[in-house]
Amino acid sequence: MIGAFTDFADQGLLIPLEIAVFFVLLALGRPRDARAWGVAMAAGSLLILLLKLWFERCGVPQHRVIYSPSGHSMAGTMVYGGLLALFCGSDVVFACGVVLLAIAFATSRIALGVHTVPEVTLGGFIGLCVAVTLRRGLAREQAESRAALFTTLAVFGVLALALHGYRLGVERRIQAFAHAELGRLFCQGPGPGPRF
Repeated sequence: MIGAFTDFADQGLLIPLEIAVFFVLLALGRPRDARAWGVAMAAGSLLILLLKLWFERCGVPQHRVIYSPSGHSMAGTMVYGGLLALFCGSDVVFACGVVLLAIAFATSRIALGVHTVPEVTLGGFIGLCVAVTLRRGLAREQAESRAALFTTLAVFGVLALALHGYRLGVERRIQAFAHAELGRLFCQGPGPGPRF
């Protein structure tokens, strides 16, 4: 059950959803919102990628606190919080929704035993910051467009049915690259730990 929930934050579903929302906004005559969405999604994804590469470069430390910031916590909060930013008229409902998303995705990752509390907190915080920044960058007069809402929900439904549970394995690739390429530059010989 928890695995099924956390799969809603996997890149196999979210990357196509991010792209689809961008094009839905363009098609519905909301180019400013499409740009804001695209920049927010790219910035959040780039930031978590850079953090993962840096923290994972030397392998799992002996006393693990932050080894791999949670991409699922970040992405789930960022994308679904971003959808709330686009379509929710109430700032209070938006704020509560984004916080609940961050807590739900973080809790699911801890329950699965794949992240520590600091890792999911960092990921959720980044996702929350991206969603809030996106909301501030939107064209406010268009925030409640019913056509965009229903079109986006339909696209999400189709993508969720088609891609839910499909995993791209991005996390393993990031980890392998961090160890192989950055590890030899920044880490001491055998065993985890930074060189400096």
